[in-house]
Amino acid sequence: MMNAKSFELSLEQQFQLQCLQQEFHDLDHDAVIGHLLDAMQQLMVRDNLIRDLMRKAPI
Repeated sequence: MMNAKSFELSLEQQFQLQCLQQEFHDLDHDAVIGHLLDAMQQLMVRDNLIRDLMRKAPI
């Protein structure tokens, strides 16, 4: 079972998120959408890699 703390951001991650919020605040709508789509693509690739690693893991 997963620990609830696993879903919390570390202080470093919270800081990175604040920096991104400040950076995105100054961008126009299209630039923000572009960054969002890039982030979604990276998350999908990460999910695919994790799924592939789990398939290959000895059980």
